[in-house]
Amino acid sequence: MSKQVNFHSDSEDEVPSKRPRVAEKVEDSTPKDKKSKKKNKKKQGKGKGAPVDLAAQAAELLKTRQSLPFYQDRANILDAILSNDTTVVVGETGCGKSTQLGQLLRREPRALEYFNGKHKGKDGEPSARAPSIAITQPRRLPCISLATRVAAEMGVEVGKEVGYAVRFEDCSSFETKVRFLTEGVLMRELANADGREDKKKSKDDDDEQEAKGKANAKKADAANGGETAAGQDDKLNLLERYDVVVIDEAHERTLNTDFLLGSLKKIQRIRAERAAAGKGRPLKLVIMSATLDPAKFTNFFDHCPSLHVPGRMYDVDTQNVPTPVDDYIESASDAVISIHTRKPSPVGEVLIFMPGSDEIENTVALLRRKAADLGPDADQLQVLPLYSSLPPSAQAKIFAPLPPKTRRIVVATNVAETSLTIPGIAFVIDSGFKKEKEYIYRASGAIEHLRKQAISQASANQRKGRAGREMPGECLRLYTKDFFKKMKVFDTPEIQRCNLSSAILSLIAMNQNPFEFEYIDAPGRDSIVAAFRSLAGLGAIASPTEITPLGREMLKYPLDPEHGRILLAGFEFGCSAEIIDILSLIVSGPVFVERGSDGKESAAQARQKFIARDGDHLTGMNVLRAYLALKEQRAEELADGESSKKEEKGLASWCRDNAVNSKTLAAACKVRAQLRQLAVRHGQTITSCHSELAPISHALLQGLFMNTAVIQADGTYKQTVGSLQVKIHPSSVLAGKKVPAILYDELTITSAIYARNVSAFEQGWLAEVPWFQKAAGGSVARPVERKQV
Repeated sequence: MSKQVNFHSDSEDEVPSKRPRVAEKVEDSTPKDKKSKKKNKKKQGKGKGAPVDLAAQAAELLKTRQSLPFYQDRANILDAILSNDTTVVVGETGCGKSTQLGQLLRREPRALEYFNGKHKGKDGEPSARAPSIAITQPRRLPCISLATRVAAEMGVEVGKEVGYAVRFEDCSSFETKVRFLTEGVLMRELANADGREDKKKSKDDDDEQEAKGKANAKKADAANGGETAAGQDDKLNLLERYDVVVIDEAHERTLNTDFLLGSLKKIQRIRAERAAAGKGRPLKLVIMSATLDPAKFTNFFDHCPSLHVPGRMYDVDTQNVPTPVDDYIESASDAVISIHTRKPSPVGEVLIFMPGSDEIENTVALLRRKAADLGPDADQLQVLPLYSSLPPSAQAKIFAPLPPKTRRIVVATNVAETSLTIPGIAFVIDSGFKKEKEYIYRASGAIEHLRKQAISQASANQRKGRAGREMPGECLRLYTKDFFKKMKVFDTPEIQRCNLSSAILSLIAMNQNPFEFEYIDAPGRDSIVAAFRSLAGLGAIASPTEITPLGREMLKYPLDPEHGRILLAGFEFGCSAEIIDILSLIVSGPVFVERGSDGKESAAQARQKFIARDGDHLTGMNVLRAYLALKEQRAEELADGESSKKEEKGLASWCRDNAVNSKTLAAACKVRAQLRQLAVRHGQTITSCHSELAPISHALLQGLFMNTAVIQADGTYKQTVGSLQVKIHPSSVLAGKKVPAILYDELTITSAIYARNVSAFEQGWLAEVPWFQKAAGGSVARPVERKQV
């Protein structure tokens, strides 16, 4: 029987004081003897199966590497990188740039000779230390897959010489010299110059690591070439652990890409000056992409050189639909069946591009139904989803061997456009759309929402190129030629359309003035001012150039500023156990699965036991805790040596029965574990408020006070900060209920402006939020008096 969580009952009317009581400490719920048994099981399991001969595997993969254009042109590429501070590499699809550059710099004798000359030992002579390389990716999935591939090609284990670091997961060590990391992870390294999360150093720094205390740590950094600069840049992490930083897929122009480019340009200049004075090593930068406009980047980096590496491409026959399609999910599914009938496997696999996870899951469901009708004699279809929030076990399926007489259909977001190469693709079906965040400014307020829109011509060509990597291919575009001509040539940089709060906080933590920062494309002044206002309201900054101690604490966690503030409030108010659970779900995705009209009633009945009358946050927490209880129960029931597949199967069945999203819950469990570990590492105690749930609302308000609204006469809600009129989204447990005041995670725009992930609260509690009146400009909306019905 699953453990249940108690929620706010109708009799609990008390409002806690401004500083709710500190709850008792929550210990790990798994008893020590059970933990040790689980550990032993894991250790016993490791010995199963034949060990992989890494050297033999690398030797076999070398044949493939040698056929890559990037490998064949490595002498010229290395010449350019070693001869210049910054190099732009435009490598066409299939050239091998993402997998080969790190190996080139790490293993090529000429590179080793060059970098050894830059490292001085204690006697002042060149050391034998090989270069350390950071390679950034916009998304976590390519980071993991690239690190796995490069480790295999180099004949090493992932996490040793080659590793990766993504949000909530770090698979690297002091041995790691080729480190794939998301841009966000590198931004956090830059922002955490003092007491940063990253404590993994090279072996050359081991003596310094043993020094105790903050003062000694700073002295150790200075003795080793320094990770902080003097004077006005004393809070800027100079990334001395790296000799080369590679910004891959720079054409995507994410928010972090642009802030990294400006920061790295400054760091490179400072390190060059220090190296000239004999106080450190210079930094090499490599900017890579398949589709970027090199002139913009070469001009930004003082007219640095650019290289062009041709791709290894087969011909791709491209077809556009003659007239616009009404339903690209149905059209894509029909096209798959047509391909499968016309060209049976093993001619090649199919890759479908859809805008987002909702469309992907709908397409997968439809294709699986159609595949079931093919008949027993037809080749089978294996239909798999692919998007960033999927758990690694689900993502790994796209690389697994196929059963006989089976064709793989992968339905993906734009995560499959670039670094991630899916084997065997011969057919691409392109919807022509994507989903991206957009920050909309109105006189009545600002809205950041996920919007579906047309891709750029550059993205369309990238998608087409996925079909010609291993064999001649076909690309069906579910849009007309005229539609293609009207597409933007390149995507609009995120910095010009997104909320800047997180990046601006990192800049201020680096002692950089956002108005004076060197941008490759500057954001609008309104965007920067809006970020200042939000950060000041959160208590993260004291001025546009000064971060507060609270802001520093927020940067210790891989969360947006609003969510970081909520977490810190959870520690303060004695409800961190509950807040960590809630935040884990917020960053992982939707809790419930939306079913069609035929399954809506049964889904609603199944969810009823989880519903909390205060709203979606507590309802989600109830689901997660029931899932965790079942997960623990299933783990205890499994006998020694039994596969975890039985546990996964039982959990998946429970999720289906209860109409909840198994992928979201699996991801949330990992995020939860990481946040709890980080909290303990930073000296926090995980506590619970148990049945006293008002502290949870108080903590949520600390971060979401600008996402609050009060009811109006017509049943809509007016923002307390701003004047937008919003409605509660139909998916909320509060839909159709008239509560006096709500807080929400985000707004979405469809036929109206809807608040999603909504909870009710007592409006008077806003007065207890520090900085609220100042952030609201003294104008706070009030609820309209309503007669009791």
